[in-house]
Order: sequence, then C-alpha cells, then structure tokens
Amino acid sequence: MSKPIWIIDDNANIRTFLSESLKLRGYQVRTFCTAEDALDAIGDDPCGLALVDIMLPGMSGIELCRRIREIPSRADLPLLLMTAFSQQAEELLQEQEGLGILDCLFKPFSLDRLHQKIAEILGQQTLRPSATEARIAGRLNETSFAQLLHNLYTLKATGLLTLTRATLKKVVYVKNGYPIFARSNLVRECLGQMMVDEGIITTEQCEESLRLARETGRLQGTVLIDMGLLTPHRLQEVLRAQVVKKLLEIFSWTDGNYQFIQGKDFKKRVTSIDVSPASLIYQGIRNYYDEDRLAEILRRHQDRYLCKAQSPAYRYQDMGLDRKGQKVFDMCDGRMTLRKIQEQFPLTRLETDQVLVALIISEMVEVRRTPLADGQEEADVAPEDAEFREAFLREYGNLMKRNYFELFGVPEDAPRTVLRKAYFSMAKKYHPDRFLQRGYSDELRRKANELFQHLSQAYETLSDPVACRNYRNKLKQQASGGAPRIEDILRAETAFQKGRHLNRSRRYQAALGELEICMRYSPEEPEYMTQYAWALYRSSPDQPEQQERALQMLQRSAFLNGEIDQTHLYLGLILKERGRNREAEKQFELAIRCNPDCTEALRELRLYNLRREMEAKENRSKGLFGRLLRKN
Repeated sequence: MSKPIWIIDDNANIRTFLSESLKLRGYQVRTFCTAEDALDAIGDDPCGLALVDIMLPGMSGIELCRRIREIPSRADLPLLLMTAFSQQAEELLQEQEGLGILDCLFKPFSLDRLHQKIAEILGQQTLRPSATEARIAGRLNETSFAQLLHNLYTLKATGLLTLTRATLKKVVYVKNGYPIFARSNLVRECLGQMMVDEGIITTEQCEESLRLARETGRLQGTVLIDMGLLTPHRLQEVLRAQVVKKLLEIFSWTDGNYQFIQGKDFKKRVTSIDVSPASLIYQGIRNYYDEDRLAEILRRHQDRYLCKAQSPAYRYQDMGLDRKGQKVFDMCDGRMTLRKIQEQFPLTRLETDQVLVALIISEMVEVRRTPLADGQEEADVAPEDAEFREAFLREYGNLMKRNYFELFGVPEDAPRTVLRKAYFSMAKKYHPDRFLQRGYSDELRRKANELFQHLSQAYETLSDPVACRNYRNKLKQQASGGAPRIEDILRAETAFQKGRHLNRSRRYQAALGELEICMRYSPEEPEYMTQYAWALYRSSPDQPEQQERALQMLQRSAFLNGEIDQTHLYLGLILKERGRNREAEKQFELAIRCNPDCTEALRELRLYNLRREMEAKENRSKGLFGRLLRKN
C-alpha cells in the first residue's frame, strides 16, 4: 500500500473536500490545519507527498517546506504547493528556490487538475475514481454559506449542495464553481407565491394557474403566459429572480447542516442564472448580516493590514461594489489596518463592515500581519492619454498574436520555475484591476481583461504536461498545414448561414447540400447538427431510417447544448407528428425558456391550450345535455 498524502490547509472545508476526493482515487490521506501540527508528525510518520497551502496561520507553507528539508529522512519528499495568487504568495515563492518544490497550483484549480498533478509527481497513471461520489458535510455555524460558495468556486466544483435547517431544505446546483439553480421547500419561495408577494399577480390568479397546471401537467409559468398574465421575457426574468432570492435567503441561516455531493449528471435544462459567487456573497452579506455577525468575523483582523489580492479569484467588477464599496476597497492598500479603515467611515460603519467581510471571505483582499514596505505595492498607472493608449494597444495586438511559449518568452522545454516567474511578471503587469480602478475607457478595460484571460489560459496549458504536449502537437500541425485552414472554417460558416436560410424557406433538399459542408468540418457542433437534422428529416418523408437518424441527431444536439431554442422546437414538431403530444409540448416549453421570442413554439403552445379549452367546453356541453336528458 502506498504512503499517505498529507494535506496541510487551515480551511477545514477545503481539507475535507480534497481528502475525500483523493480517497475515492484510492489514496491514503492525512490532514493538518497548521504547519506546526504537520511538522510534529512528519519526522516519524509515513508520508508519500505533502500538499501544502502557502498562506497558513503561524508558520507559512514555505517555511514548513524549508523545515521539512532539514530532516534528513525527508530530503526527497515530494512537495506540492497550492495558493491564491497574492502579494504574500509571490514574496514567499521567491524564497522557495532550492527547496525541491515540484510545482504550485494556483486557486481556483479543478480536482481533475490536482489528480493529474499528483499522479505525475508519483510517477503513476491518473487513478480512476471509485463509483462513490466525493462528498463533504458539516454545520453552517462552523462554515458559513458565504464561505461554502467561495470554497466550491475555488475548487471549480460541480455537484449538488443540500442545506437543511429544521424542516427547511434547499438544494443548490453548482457547475464549475458557479451556483446556477436552487430548489426550496419554502412555500413563500414558490414561483406563484413569489409573484403574489411582488404584486405581479393576485392570489386568485395564482390559485387558478396552479389548478390549470395540475390538470394539464404543464409548468405554472407557461400556464401564466397562456392566461395573459406574463410575457415569455417577463417569465425568464421572474424565474431567474426566483433562483437568486432562494440563494440569498440562505445567508440568513446561522445554523443548520450542509452536504455537498460531487457529480456531473444532475438535472439538466433548469433555469440557470449567471451570477458570480462574489456578487452573491456581497448581496447576501448586505441583506442578512447584522452588526454582531460582522463583528465576530472582523474581530480577529482588527490590527491586521488589508491589501488587494494581486490576482483574485474573481474579477474586480464581479462583486458589484457601489461607489462607497469601491472607496473602501481602494483603502485596502497594505498600509492601513482594518481598524483604521473602519475609522474613516464613522457614520456608515455597518455598510463598511459588510464590504470588508465580503472582500475578506471572497479573498479579494489578503490579510497581512505587517504593512507593505515602501515601494512594494504596484506603482500607480498614469492616467490614460494618447501615448499610453497607443502603447498598450500595440502591446495587446502583439501579445495576442503570439503562441503561448512566445507569450511568456520561454523555450518549449522551460522548467516550471521559469514559466511561473514569467507568468507572475506578466500577470502583475496586465492584471485587469489596474485598468478597472483607474478610470480607463471601456475599450481598454475590455482588452485588458481579454489579455489577462489569454495569459491565464496559456499558463494553465503549459503547466499541465498533457495539455502542454497536445499544444506543442497543435503548433506542429499548424506549421505543417495539418490544422483546419481559416478558409475552410469560413466556408463552413457561410454554408451554415445559407442552409439555415434555406430551411426557413422550406427548401430542405437544397439546405441539406449546404449543411453537409458544415458537418464535414464540425460534425459535433450543436447548431450545425440541429439545422442538418431538420433538413434531413424534412427531405426524407418516405425514409424511416433517415427520419430516425435525424431525431437522434436532434437529441444529441440537445444533450451537447440545451440552450438552442431551434433544437427544442424541431424536436417538438417531430414528436407532435408522431402523436407524442405531452413530450412535444414539453419541448416547446423548453424552446420558450431558451428564447422567449421563439414565435413558432409560442404558437404551438397556444394551439395546445386552445385545444384543451375546446375539449373542456365540449365536455361541459355534453354534461349539460346529459343532465337535461335525465330530467326529461
């Protein structure tokens, strides 16, 4: 049996999740919350690899590595660091030369990335997970919902987060670290009741829509559209507001239990929201954190110095700070203690503390024991002028055209330490926050963000051996002409536009010819598949095999991308032709969810509703006629 992997991290949630994930891969695991605890045990206990967070309370992760290397029996112990990119992390990493640290994972990183890295270091294939799903559980009075959201984002986790408190229960769907949907058993959070509370519909209208929904098996939202009480666009807004409201209410829970189960196959086609966890954390704290709750969090940081994180997990604008919040954030320059910042806003202490707590939990700022030294912080960028604008745009255009190796100025066989230093240097220079906070034009801000994303993608690719090898092969293909030519890509897109237009004109055979060109170049592109399948279905009415193939292609397209309204519309029309009306109606409803302006799906839903009304009227007439006959 292999020696255990040690995890040293002061965040209990992160420790548990990493531990459970590795155990499911067949590893033995031991966890420690401080460097001191790990150091006390490492002299005698077996250890195969140490996964160390740099920013530990007390002794830092770097110092722990240094002390480990002083133990003769641990001279060759594999050491793997993990950290958020910050001023202190950069300082400590500069000191790590000669410690034999194999690599550093920058948060947020995925669990798959961690598994690959550990397997590479230990010289083995990536172990397959067991059939059991990784899970963590705990109490909200120990780990708040705000901290949970940030932790799951840090690990780019996907799965279901279930929260319970007495008889209350909520289930949050998390995808790549983002909460995208929520279910609740709170009556006041049901769609109809929420709309009543907001004054959008009356109680009577809500009850009538629920009755019709039960009778027909349809969704309450589409029933409300048929009743003329909502437009499709308004329904989309209400559904997304409902999800956000369910999420924000959880911030009021100071106790209760949580359980997160990692998984990929939760319910699809939900009304997804696209809200940054940082924004939810800030909104939740503003709505539900009182003075006592804020003071409990900030008490231990009163005499610490707050400094903006150099490369926070979220973009500056993701949190949605107002002007007052931006002013508080600007004061986190590494020179003022938290107490001093609070003293600058005596009349708005509550709002100031809410901003500070949100910034600390989301790690937009780092907490330092000592202030930044003179000249240590980033130099302010001069206000935008024509000369600066021209220089930046020239750099932007030049850097975006380079391949990843040219971008960092490193050879293809550069060691990770060289790559990491190059990334640190460029990320520091081009981080978008330097542009977002200085009053630059929207164009420069957008380009700065694009450039930084390009840098991050390049570093992620080159620091992963498998991805780096694939990237080198891709460059070789391009050099030899093996990659798709830009002319071919443009031809496929032109053919797609022609094919879609021909489908709309019902010239299906001609459309099929154009769309075959698209499929030749991108057979798994959902939009191409959808239009090709529809042309194939309509152009082969007497060929059951081809029609079945078209149906399967549409189903495949919906699986690859469930947000294309035309896919659901075409599926609905085919299912309707085959007499599978309930399934067809469901597809039309999905088409409306994807695109409230999908008029064909709206028309089909109105026809179904009209048919039901006529059947109900006919049944009432028959009942009345029967009663008259019985009387006579």
